[in-house]
Amino acid sequence: MTNSELSRQLGLRSLTLAVVTSTIGSGWLFAPFYAARSAGPAALGAWLLGGMLAFSLALVFAELGSLVSSSGALAQIPLLSHGRTAGFIGGWSAWIAYLALPTIEVLAVMQYLASSFPWLTADGGSGQVLSGPGLALATALLAMLAWINLAGVGWLARWIDGLTAWKLAIPLVISVTLMLASGHWGNLAASRLPPGETLRGMVTAISSGGILFSLLGFRTAMDLAGETRRPQRTVPLAMALGLAISLGIYLILQLAFLVSIPPDQLAGGWGRLELTAHGGPLVALAMGLGLGWVARLLLLDAVISPSATAMAYMGASARVSWMMGRCGLLPSSFGRLNRQAVPSVALLVSLAMGVLMLLSGPSWQTVVSFLTATLVIALAMGPVSLIALRQQLPDTQRAYRLPWAGVWCSSAFVLATWAISWCGTSALRGASLIVLVPAGLFALADRQQLRHGLWWFLYLGGIVAITSVPLGLLAQLAALASWALVVFPIATSSRLAQLQPMVEMR
Repeated sequence: MTNSELSRQLGLRSLTLAVVTSTIGSGWLFAPFYAARSAGPAALGAWLLGGMLAFSLALVFAELGSLVSSSGALAQIPLLSHGRTAGFIGGWSAWIAYLALPTIEVLAVMQYLASSFPWLTADGGSGQVLSGPGLALATALLAMLAWINLAGVGWLARWIDGLTAWKLAIPLVISVTLMLASGHWGNLAASRLPPGETLRGMVTAISSGGILFSLLGFRTAMDLAGETRRPQRTVPLAMALGLAISLGIYLILQLAFLVSIPPDQLAGGWGRLELTAHGGPLVALAMGLGLGWVARLLLLDAVISPSATAMAYMGASARVSWMMGRCGLLPSSFGRLNRQAVPSVALLVSLAMGVLMLLSGPSWQTVVSFLTATLVIALAMGPVSLIALRQQLPDTQRAYRLPWAGVWCSSAFVLATWAISWCGTSALRGASLIVLVPAGLFALADRQQLRHGLWWFLYLGGIVAITSVPLGLLAQLAALASWALVVFPIATSSRLAQLQPMVEMR
């Protein structure tokens, strides 16, 4: 093994567990509450709709993952098919989102722990922020997660295997306990809304309610593909299995949450539900039901689940920037590996950026929409690249080949466009600016293959314009779908005549 090669140690079990541990993080502690408050009993349908959207993208990336089996592939795939500008946009948007995710997970840990250790937070005027000791503890936790990643992918796999077993069991135990202790099944018929309002509530639950944010962990299999044995087979299977397991757990947890709310707390409707005491919604619910041991178990898991997810995403962010460094989209130092075949420079930069984000004082609630928009922007490249690579590599064997790819990819691109818009105007504008401004500067400095990536600016600019016009929900969805179907053939036809020569496929 040379100093430019990653170590392939992960099998199907470890990679599937990595997907699960990336998917079941702080989302399970917060998303059932926010989804219920947005959509009421229709939150169950919102999880199914969010799962359908995630599966539609996962199947696209299953073929891409069988073809491009490198770690940090979210940066490499658009570079292969559409050149340097498109590769920078895809890699940059994924990296920005990944950089923030470990910080958000650690903040979730601090928020739950503050109910038992109030000295971890202080009054920031407009809400609770980390105190000096809380900031020190959060920084130490990020540093420990970086140390585990630096020890090598073998160590990372052992930690993920152990922690994910816990993460699978605890939500199920708590869900069954809540349903047995307080099975108010009549809540499922409470406060039914007209179809239009129900659909709007489901859209809000999917975006700012955290559903889609919670379900996009399947891409971790792509990020670790370069360290996986038999990646052409293992990556697609791990994505499908991991997402199916995670969605099943979230549906059970959401059902348990809905039927465990005391009916008197729903007098004002689901939209006015408040469960803020005792450090978090699930803890507040358990304490209200007299389930002290469940509350203590939740507080313990509030440390373990988000920490394991943060650990996985810290490694994923390093591998995306490592690939960008190898491909010349970031400084070459990002592409260096240490003796354990870990991208150490990229990992340490991820740690430093995470600490800086801690100092800025974000919260889970305020950034989930922005992160979701940024992540889906990165994933929206998948359907375009798949069709492009079908044209560029027509005879290359694929371990998995998506059936009806033209129809499926067009539909997935429409769904991704809707998901980006659902995150809200402010989150969409913020994500577009943080992606397109650096991309514009990159394009000015590196004009190679610029025209192959210009469709990105057209696409995101159109979404911002459409969502800025006051339209009804159905009219806006129709306008966005039409825009996506106009842009999609433009994007696919903007592909390179031949694959980007700087990038090797493994």
